Amino acid sequence: MSSLKQKFLIIKLSSIGDIVHALPFLRTLRKNHPDAYIAWIVEESFQDLIKWNPDLDEVIPIRTKYWRKNLNIKSWNEICQIRKLFKKRQFDWTFDLQGLIKTGIISSMTGAPNRVGFHRNNCREKMNTWFSNNQSKYLSSGSHIVDRCLSQLSALGDFHPQTEFTISIRAEDEHTSEAFMVKNNKLTEKPIAGINPGAGFPTKLWSVERYAQFADRLTEELGFSILLTWGPGEEDLVRNISDSMKQQSWIAPATSIAESIGLYKKLSLFVGSDSGPFHICWALGIPTVSVWGPTNPDRNGAYSNKHEAVFHKLNCSFCWKRQCPLGTTECMDKVTVQNMFEATKKLASEHIKMITSSQHSTH
Repeated sequence: MSSLKQKFLIIKLSSIGDIVHALPFLRTLRKNHPDAYIAWIVEESFQDLIKWNPDLDEVIPIRTKYWRKNLNIKSWNEICQIRKLFKKRQFDWTFDLQGLIKTGIISSMTGAPNRVGFHRNNCREKMNTWFSNNQSKYLSSGSHIVDRCLSQLSALGDFHPQTEFTISIRAEDEHTSEAFMVKNNKLTEKPIAGINPGAGFPTKLWSVERYAQFADRLTEELGFSILLTWGPGEEDLVRNISDSMKQQSWIAPATSIAESIGLYKKLSLFVGSDSGPFHICWALGIPTVSVWGPTNPDRNGAYSNKHEAVFHKLNCSFCWKRQCPLGTTECMDKVTVQNMFEATKKLASEHIKMITSSQHSTH
């Protein structure tokens, strides 16, 4: 790739995991075009993930979810302001890493002469290709999302892919986690295992009882302290798990996305399902164990070797449905506590300096 001073716009609006998957694209673009102007347009509620990324010159927050629900003068004024900004910036290239109709429209709105998108069969909404004039080559349905994003860079010629996941926060975003650790100093006496039971799909949820049994075993047999983390609307879920446990656990405080990143950085291990916190943690280099049901870990899982994905494949796997078409939760129910524990034990032996409960009893 050449290093001409061009203006690039990355279009990846949401959600947390999808944005994380696009970070190597940004790192590679910056590495190959060190003098370029690079902007990223993102849903306002997720901007903390990239707001302080050193590879970006600008973050453009928008509210497409608000616009869809509120077709009023305020929404129209915001859309007009975005159009004015696009006209002012005069982007040379857009890269639509989302593959939706709405992101195709945004790409078209920029007026950029070069609008790159996915191959039609890699788009979540095939009409997205109407708005691009350069599509990446087709990658198989099992290919990882990170690789699909990187493939769009071929429109610029040869490139050297970077697989770094840069997640940056400010020092003040560390304050919440620091204060929590000081207040709960017993938590820090052992390696901390973060368990995040929430997920965006009901079909991705593992049961409260199994999380509680699993967490107890992490404490009793592997010597972890348990920190239960949660997002909006999930506090009751973690409280139910805590109440169902025999061993002590701690419940994380309410946090913003940036503050939660500060908290995750304190972990020695993360356990959860296919969710935003899971993707942040493996991208931070934290060893992770994840339980999978409707979604495919080969396509959407951790782009990391410090990870164990646990799933039970059925004839209907992987359906990608928010609600099970068969009216069951069999794919998640088939994953046992023993399955998860064995995967964690294997990961810990390879990547985590363990402190067993028996060792603690000798001190």
